[in-house]
Amino acid sequence: MTGAVQMSHTEVLEARVLLAAWYVAPAGNDSARGNLQHPFATIQHAADVASAGDTIFIKGGAYRETVTPPHSGTAAKPITFKPYKNQKVVIDGADPVDGWTAVGTGTDQTSAMNWNLGDGNNQVFANGQMLPEARWPSTSPDIANLWSPTVDHITGASVSAPQNGIQTATVTIPDLTSPAGTWVGATIHIAHGQQWVWRTGTVTASSPGSLTYTYVAPDNPIQEMPIAGNPFYLTGIIAALDAPGEWFKDPNTGLLSLDPLAAGAPPNIEVKHRVYGFDLGGDSYINITGINLFACTINTDATSSHLTLDSIGVQYVSQQMDVADPFSDIFHPHTTGIILNGSGNLIENSTIRYSSGDGVFLGGSNNAVVNCVISDTDYAGGNEAAVSTLGTAERVSQNTITNCGRDGISIYNSQANVDHNRISSAGLLTTDLGGIYSFQTDGMGSRLSYNVISNIHTGGFGGTGIHLDDNSSKYVVDHNVVWNVDFGMKMNPPSTNIQVYNNTLIGATNSIASNGNMDMPACAFANNILGGAAMIGPGATQIDDLPNTAAIAFVNAAAGDFRLKRGSIAINKGEVVAPYTGKYIGSAPDVGAYEFGDKPFTAGAITLKAGNASRRSG
Repeated sequence: MTGAVQMSHTEVLEARVLLAAWYVAPAGNDSARGNLQHPFATIQHAADVASAGDTIFIKGGAYRETVTPPHSGTAAKPITFKPYKNQKVVIDGADPVDGWTAVGTGTDQTSAMNWNLGDGNNQVFANGQMLPEARWPSTSPDIANLWSPTVDHITGASVSAPQNGIQTATVTIPDLTSPAGTWVGATIHIAHGQQWVWRTGTVTASSPGSLTYTYVAPDNPIQEMPIAGNPFYLTGIIAALDAPGEWFKDPNTGLLSLDPLAAGAPPNIEVKHRVYGFDLGGDSYINITGINLFACTINTDATSSHLTLDSIGVQYVSQQMDVADPFSDIFHPHTTGIILNGSGNLIENSTIRYSSGDGVFLGGSNNAVVNCVISDTDYAGGNEAAVSTLGTAERVSQNTITNCGRDGISIYNSQANVDHNRISSAGLLTTDLGGIYSFQTDGMGSRLSYNVISNIHTGGFGGTGIHLDDNSSKYVVDHNVVWNVDFGMKMNPPSTNIQVYNNTLIGATNSIASNGNMDMPACAFANNILGGAAMIGPGATQIDDLPNTAAIAFVNAAAGDFRLKRGSIAINKGEVVAPYTGKYIGSAPDVGAYEFGDKPFTAGAITLKAGNASRRSG
């Protein structure tokens, strides 16, 4: 009896203390020992038994769960989650649905989706690709239509005075010929006024040729009032289900309806079921390495610290299409993207693609996103970005960012150093934005440096490389290359104590733009190459800036190579601006972002080790 008890204790100690490594496999069993020969079935069970210093090895496959580690590691002994022998591991936020029944010409239904994430938050996939929610006008299921969604345009609008923060608008739409009442209860997605953002409202009345809807009254009613030409589309009612690939979730019956892409029962349909793949709220010193996530994200909270996400691949990060009050995001932590609140957290060497809002959100303090590829973000057109910062001493470095509904990197009420990023194709759904954008923010000495920004053109107030909007202050902007944009840089007044050194700013309209009185107290400009008129206002000093003429002699400006050729008039024509000019070659620093004869700086992600963010195999 006693011997048997001692044997039992010995086995437990071996499994718990001596192994320090736990194994998980799709065909495992949570009642097993969790070793290589007898792995667990779920990552959560391994997380439950792991303690500081342990590693959880995960065999290849898809795991449909939210992992919430109950224990933290330490600085010397973190808890690590990683694939076993580099096998492809996917944390899947979607579940398959079947049981389809044909209910009419071109429509199938199932009751197998017995959950509902809420209007605008549900997401349906066929063979790993997102399908469009039923909408009018219909759009193609081609994922490229994120940036050219089929929309209609209003031809006129009348707006009532707001009551209790809610405004009512009636808009004219000649193409909308549906009988009266058809669209009551639908959600309207519309880019109002100057189209700074897309917002959603609720249709309260409809008739052939017009809609009446309510929405949250904006802070700037003059610029954000619906006007003729504003694009919109409608979702949220079954009347919109009329094109192959579209789907509709009935909130009353729970039925999921689908217009299939091809004849026969819909194949390989999955529906988002979980928001998070990992919820690391309250956790510290946890490493997640080499793992892919599909249709889910990673969450943290204000007490999370020293978490490292390395070489992960994330696809379809977040889905929140209903954005009633987009600019409220300025004041509170965001709920989309890889969410890094807390302190000392890092995501690096990773790929992030497809998010209705942020790609990565940095709150708290001393968090960083480094050497990542982030694309196809903010396709809801809200006030979000590939990387949004709302914290202190954040860092955004060496990332490649492309295809953004609004900003590439946004800085609100935040201190953030932004360096060596390659940013392109922002503003695909909105206007008056930036590759890097700040609004009414004291940068507290933040440095925006060594970034390359291009291909930003919009309507309205245009697209800008570096946009320091309305009462931004205390930034150092140096050694950036901005080209093929409407405006190289904007500094809307008052712009206070902003230092602009050794940049190459080529704007189709202006190199530097400002509005109103262009007030720029304590601002300084030096050693910049300025392509396009420079609107530099009172209070600013300017030394040794050069206009972009043929004598500048770039290596290949048409291809985006703005290094200087031998003989350029910009060589040795700058001022020493310590410490930002640093090492220079010759008698004086050069003007512009690159020093002739020196190795040019790099911008954008370097080679990634990340598990690719493509759909899982098997």
